[in-house]
Parts: sequence; structure tokens; C-alpha cells
Amino acid sequence: MDWASGKLPLAGMRVIDWSLYWAGPYLSMTLHDLGAEVIKIESPGNWDPMRTVIDVNRYAGDKARPMTPQERSNVNQHYNEWNRGKLGLGVDLTDERGRQIVLDLAAQADVFVENHRPGAKAKLGIDYDDVAAVKPDIIYASISGFGQTEPERNAMALGAPVELASGLFSLNGYLHDETPAKTGFSYGDPVGALAALSAILLALRGRNKSGAGRYLDVAMRDALSFGIGAAFTDWSANGDVRSRRGNRHPVYAPQGVYRCAGDDEWVAISVRDNADWQALGAALGNPAWHGHPAFADAASRRLRHDQLDAQIESWTSQRSARDAESALQQAGVPAGAVLDFQQLGEDPQLAARGAFLEVEHPVFGKEVRASSQWARGEQPQQIDLPAPCFGQHNHELLSRLLGMDGDAIDLLERDGVVANEINAAAD
Repeated sequence: MDWASGKLPLAGMRVIDWSLYWAGPYLSMTLHDLGAEVIKIESPGNWDPMRTVIDVNRYAGDKARPMTPQERSNVNQHYNEWNRGKLGLGVDLTDERGRQIVLDLAAQADVFVENHRPGAKAKLGIDYDDVAAVKPDIIYASISGFGQTEPERNAMALGAPVELASGLFSLNGYLHDETPAKTGFSYGDPVGALAALSAILLALRGRNKSGAGRYLDVAMRDALSFGIGAAFTDWSANGDVRSRRGNRHPVYAPQGVYRCAGDDEWVAISVRDNADWQALGAALGNPAWHGHPAFADAASRRLRHDQLDAQIESWTSQRSARDAESALQQAGVPAGAVLDFQQLGEDPQLAARGAFLEVEHPVFGKEVRASSQWARGEQPQQIDLPAPCFGQHNHELLSRLLGMDGDAIDLLERDGVVANEINAAAD
């Protein structure tokens, strides 16, 4: 993939993005990174809630007070992270003229993405059948928590419900703790988005051969359930229901996250076999306890894991996480410092690969955004556009793609069919 010469796989394709929160926006952003033009559809009374749901803008507006929904609608960094590169259209889908605008745009598109609750698209008249009627070869992707089929199609599909239904909750938590725990990260959204991305790319490839469009029903739970991997296989083959192990491993020992010198500094260590065990001893200076027969093999080390954890932490606690990581890795031990968000943003390896790049937002100003995953390295793919302000590209899209003149657009604005501000009263 050569982004510098414009030879991106989806160059010349157009995506209609009627999605919200994380899964759908992340999917459509990756489609843009692969070359597609993406048009973000929002309604003034039903915008993407990521614009306003969390106030995370301590560098924007008056720091002495919370920002109003209207103020933070264009500067919310959660929204701006997952919607960079898109063109924004604010249109009232409950008005027949607004619905027709979306269908007219879809008639010129290759992909339609949505992740609203099942039934919402049919209620508004923009479901697959409606869109396929104007663009028969459309690839229409619906992402939902549990799929478009009964009995659970209408179940709430935020991060926690999807995770608990996938089996992840049952595995996550402290060692021997009876209480399962959320992972701290809504894996269902990005995992579901990447599953949908794969399906869309395959569907586009199939369309190149057959000329036929396709409806894609992607459930986040389906995609995430495969993440429990060996635990499910162990149950299906052996009837073994795994208990929560915290940071420990069923075979590797020792394995854990160990406190280091400094405030909230940690290093993760995993000893896979006897070779790693010998390397660990060398890194720690071959202490006497390391050569004790009680730790001679992995099974013995698993039985005495608590003792090993205490000995290892007596070494890690005397040095920084990065120093511990370096010493262990040089000795051949799988290890890594636990990085916080600030350390991640300042990480030299990610910086060398262009993982975070600056872009100028028309309201917020300079932002640092994660770059395309598909083109990093010596010449990372640049970020061409920040996330759109609400309805920022109304005039451009309606004139360029639908041939409307200024008077026609002005009339739609006066009637509230298109808008460049959210209806904050609806929040």
C-alpha cells in the first residue's frame, strides 16, 4: 500500500457512515485510512453521543466550569479520535427531505455503515432494502451487540453487556477472586469493528467479481467470543471450567506484574520454560534461591508461585520499570514495562513509527491523533483531515454530490432539514 502516491486500496470509493459511539466510527475511520471518502451522517436531534457524553476537554473553553453540550460537541476528544478524516453532514432523518438526501448520497456510495439498535434503520426508512433500492450493489454493514436475529437482537449492547456475554468477564479478575471484573477496555467495539472491516473488504472483492451487493450482519458478541480462545477449547474438549488467574498463566511460571521503583511503576515478566528460567536467574544476578531444587521445573514453580513473586519483586522494586525491562530483555527474558497513557504518547518506538501525528482542528486547535495502522514506519500516512464539526461540510456535500444550489441549501437550513449545530435541548 503506497499512501504517498495515492495508491490506496479503497481510493475512489465512498462510505456513508451513519454510526455512533465507537465500533461504527472506528470501522469507517479505518475505511478512510484505506483510501475511501467517508461521509459522517448525524441528526441535529440525534447526533453521535460521543460528541457530548463525556467532558474531556480541560484545555478547551473555560476551565472553571463544565462545558455545555453545544460547546463540547465539536471539541470532544473521544469523538475527534474516532472520526478524523471524515466529512460531516448534519441532516434531520425524521424529515422526508432529510431521508431522501441520505438515500441520494447512498446512491453514489459503495459502502453503508450503521451500528444503531436493530430496528432503528427500518423505522427511519434507511435499512438495507431502502438503500439497495437506490444502489443495488451497495455493501451495507450493520454492527450490533448481539446481531440482527432473535431472541437477543434488542438487548442493550454497551461495552459491559457485550463483554459479560462473550465470556471475558468470567476469566477476568484477581486470582481466586469470586467476583468477575470488566477488562477496563470495551474490547467489543474495536474487535467488532475489525471483524466488520474484514467482512466489508471481502464483500467488495466479491462485488468486483459478481457485481452484487451484500448485507453484512456483524455482532460484537460473536466477534469477541472468539477472544476467550483456549479457555473455551479446554471446556469443550475436557469439561474444564477455568478459574480466574489474575496475571498468572496455566503453564508458564513465574508470570506476573511486579512493582518497580517509583510511583505506580510495574514490569510484566513471563517465564515460558527452563531456558527462560535460567535467563531470569542470570538477569537477577544468580541469587541463591534461584538454584534451589524446589524451583527446578515449571510444575514446582507453579506450586510456589507466591514465594517466587516475592523474590522477583525484591529485585524489580529496586529499579525503574524501564531499567528492569532492559535488563530482563537483554538476558532473553520476555518482559515489558507497564506504560501509562503519558508514557505511551512519549514512547520512542511509537514516535519513530509515526503512531501519533498532529492535526489542526478548526475549533479545538492542535490535536494529537493516532495515525493509520496500515501505513506506519519511515513514511507514516499523514492525517489529511481532523474530525468534522457538526454539519461542517453540509454545503460542500449537497452542492458537489447532489447538485444543489445555494438557495436550495438555504431553504433546507431555514426549515431545519440540515443544520450545523446540535439541538442541545434534545440532550
